[in-house]
Amino acid sequence: MRIAVGMDIGGTNTRISLVTETGEALLSRQIPTPCVSGGDSVRFGELLTENLRDFMDDENTRALSSGERGMSGIAGIGIGFAGLIDREHGKIFKSPNISSADGLPVREIFESEFHFPVIVENDANAYAFGEKWVGAGRDIDNFVVLTLGTGLGGGHIYKGDLYEGPLEIGHIIIEPNGRFCTCGGHGCLESYTSGRAIVDRAITSIKNGAKSSLIECCEGNYYKITPELVFQMALDGDNLSREIFREAGHYLGLGIANLANILSVEAVIIGGGLIGAWDLFIEELTKEAFKRSFKPTPANIKILKSALAKDAGAVGAAGLVFRKISATTA
Repeated sequence: MRIAVGMDIGGTNTRISLVTETGEALLSRQIPTPCVSGGDSVRFGELLTENLRDFMDDENTRALSSGERGMSGIAGIGIGFAGLIDREHGKIFKSPNISSADGLPVREIFESEFHFPVIVENDANAYAFGEKWVGAGRDIDNFVVLTLGTGLGGGHIYKGDLYEGPLEIGHIIIEPNGRFCTCGGHGCLESYTSGRAIVDRAITSIKNGAKSSLIECCEGNYYKITPELVFQMALDGDNLSREIFREAGHYLGLGIANLANILSVEAVIIGGGLIGAWDLFIEELTKEAFKRSFKPTPANIKILKSALAKDAGAVGAAGLVFRKISATTA
């Protein structure tokens, strides 16, 4: 059975998986995405290469790629990257949350280093492909995926296949004079629903006098607050933390209503690093999405949780390798 490497490179973490042609992740590793100051794309590319080299040199990866458990050699490397992608040349146009990646020739770097064919795609598109291939979207031909992480990504499956265009859902304007976004604009959906937005909302609220157990947890240093901490405090009953997730659900619902009205999708699948907070935002999200959608859309649309959790982006990226192989040998 053939195998491929899938990488899901986000603003905070990178997921690397060794994936079979049936969509099974045999091995997976999560590591921090390199943080390089000053927009040094050369150094960023070197660190990405080192991360993948460490994975490839792992004894388990070597064993599987050498034929253990009936596996054949590695067919290629699929990369899902958070940002605008130049698919033809395998480059990153712009990444709002990873500025050192702007202009990075990812395919050229990785093909030169590893000598495998490389496919580069937007991370949310790779995620959507994974959900269609072996996830919650297997039996759905028209759906959108929203990935809640450092930022907010979006991918679209249309007529059963990946729509290979930018679907920058995170940069839909929902508050014209709203919060500043890392893309340079104001009022983007990402600025109200992402991991970064949750932290910013918590810090701003506490500075403005809001009472919260977050203060004790971070020992008075607001800048120690993380999305995970806000989530944990919400589970523990902290009112501010719970309100932050309800507000995120409210704005996600507005965004989904816009998508439903424009694309008439059958379903919206939600995944990404913040999916563990599903129960904290799904009620408000559903209420707003159904209230704001053009009738009769709400009666037909499904709002689903990702079936692949942490591996979805990496699995989808590897799946794009197999899709390309199938297309070239057909």
